[in-house]
Amino acid sequence: MSESSTVERDADVPAVGHDVPITIAVNLPARIHRDQDGAMWADVPALPGCVAGGENLDEVLSNLKEAAEGWLLAKGDIETKGWPAIAGGASPS
Repeated sequence: MSESSTVERDADVPAVGHDVPITIAVNLPARIHRDQDGAMWADVPALPGCVAGGENLDEVLSNLKEAAEGWLLAKGDIETKGWPAIAGGASPS
């Protein structure tokens, strides 16, 4: 990238707050569980409520990755946009 294209692009950024998405890669520890009936699921302790299941370990981990991505996206939306409206006008506290 040439310096002139960097300057042009930088000029497009407003001086005050502008939200832009970024992509990051993080490694989070997950716990794998299996009950006495053989059902398998996993959770990510660092992301409360982030749980996924599947028929085998590959499926559990694939589903957990998708759940963690959704958890992080939802967390960001809630922090920046607030809780979504719920039918009837109530909002969670």
